[in-house]
Amino acid sequence: MSDILDDDLELRVGTLQLTSDNANADNRRDNASDAKSSNKNKNQLNANPSVLSGADSLSSSTSSFAGRDARAEGISNPEPRNASEPERTVYPRYDVPFNRENIKDFFTFRKGVVENAIQECITALLFPEDGEYLGSWLLTEITLWDNEKERIVLLTSRLVMTIKYDFIAMKQLDFKKTYLDDLDTIVIGELVYPPSSLVPERNLRGVRLMWNKGEPLSLKTAWNPFSQDVPFLTFASHPIFWHKDTEGVKDSLFSSEQERDGTLEERSMYDMETFAQKLQRAIESMPSSACCIHHSPIVIQSYLGVTSLLHNKISLGFFKVRGKFSF
Repeated sequence: MSDILDDDLELRVGTLQLTSDNANADNRRDNASDAKSSNKNKNQLNANPSVLSGADSLSSSTSSFAGRDARAEGISNPEPRNASEPERTVYPRYDVPFNRENIKDFFTFRKGVVENAIQECITALLFPEDGEYLGSWLLTEITLWDNEKERIVLLTSRLVMTIKYDFIAMKQLDFKKTYLDDLDTIVIGELVYPPSSLVPERNLRGVRLMWNKGEPLSLKTAWNPFSQDVPFLTFASHPIFWHKDTEGVKDSLFSSEQERDGTLEERSMYDMETFAQKLQRAIESMPSSACCIHHSPIVIQSYLGVTSLLHNKISLGFFKVRGKFSF
C-alpha cells in the first residue's frame, strides 16, 4: 500500500508542474488533465506486480529500511541527512514485552554476560572457511510451533549460525549452520497470524530465512514439534532490546559521545532490524546468490496456540530467575 501511495504522490507532483507551467492556457490545462489520466492508466498497467503486492524485490538496504522506519514513526517528509552526520537508526514502536522489573530476571540482562558468551562462540565455532565475520546478536527465534527461544546469532559472508547457549552455566549447548547460498527467500515484515487464528496479534516485526524453494512443509514436518527439518528460521528482537536505556545516556550532561555510541551499539546487539540489514547486504554482495528479499507480512501458522501462549508467557525459552530456581 505504501508503494502505491508513493506512486500517487509522484503523479500528483507531476500534474502540479504541468498545470503551473500552463496556468494561462485553458486548453492546455485540459490536455494536461487528459495526459494525467492517460499516464496513470499506463503506470498501473506497467507497474511491477511485486511492488503492488507489497513484496519489494531486492533493493538497497538504506532505501528499503530507512523508508519503512520513517513511515513507522509517522514522518511523511523526513529532512535530508547531512552526509557528514552519523546515520541514526529509527526504530518502529511496538508493544513492549515484559516490564522493567521482570526484564532484570533475565540472565542476559546482566552486564558482560552476552558479550562474553558471544566471544566464546566466535572463538570456538567460527573458522576461516566460514567466511568473513560480519556481526553477532542475541535474538528471539520463533519456532514453527510459535515458541520463543533465546538464541545467539552469528553472521558471516557465507553463513548464519544459530547457537543455543546456557547463560547460567555459560556453555554452548547446540548450534546450527545455515549457508547463505542455500537461501532462496528472505521475508522482512510484521509477524501475523492466519485470519481464523485465535492467537492475539504480536504487534512485532521479524525476519524469516527460507530455503524450501517454495515447497510446502510435509505433514511429517508440520505436525512434529521436535522436527529438525524445518526449512526456515524466524527471528525477532530480543525482549532486552526495549529495555536498554539509551535516553538516559543521551540526556546526561556528564556522558561523553563515546559512552552514548557504546550504549547504542550495545542495544543494537538485541535488534532484529540491524541483523536484517546486515544480512541483506551480505546477500547483495554475493553475485551468485539467487535469494529474493521481500518486505511483507510473515505468517505464523498457529491457530489455537494454547501451549505456545503458556510457553511464551512464562518465558520457558529464556534463561532467567524463577523464584527460588533459575532455568
